[in-house]
Amino acid sequence: MATTPAADRRDVIVRSAFISDEVGEIVAWRDSEGPTIDIHLEPEDSGQRADVSLTPSEARDLARQLREVADTAQRAGWTPAVLADARERYLPGLSDEQIMQRLDALTERLGGLVLGFRGKLDWRAGRILVAETGNQLLDRAAGAVDTAEQHLSGYQQALDQLSTVKAELDHVRHFFTHESELPR
Repeated sequence: MATTPAADRRDVIVRSAFISDEVGEIVAWRDSEGPTIDIHLEPEDSGQRADVSLTPSEARDLARQLREVADTAQRAGWTPAVLADARERYLPGLSDEQIMQRLDALTERLGGLVLGFRGKLDWRAGRILVAETGNQLLDRAAGAVDTAEQHLSGYQQALDQLSTVKAELDHVRHFFTHESELPR
């Protein structure tokens, strides 16, 4: 009796483009040995090809390393000229560190797209920074108004109580005046 080897059984868990369909593909699959992530890179018209297989924990380590490199590279993009441009046009009065924090947060929120033509801030990013600054100012103003309103409402309560006491005193004065008069 002849036996044949068991077929290589792989269940695809998820499939996704690597950056874009033109660059490559990531496929997570599971077989008898557990889950594996295959990365196939073959950028169109480049003549280059690379295949990498990772375990999920290796993929997490790679993602952390890529994040650290991306953060460092992004911070290097905040040149003195970019910081000066941001300070002059959008964020007056802020320190370099404060501007970098705002630019980092905006880059995170937009997924990039902060730097525009010739290393200047993109006009849309600048507009968002101005709007965020305006919203922060409005939030602070609203907080001050709320605080003043709470403080003044205490005066209103006191005024209401004093008015009640005055009315009662007028009533008592009227009573004493009436009682102090001799009957005629």
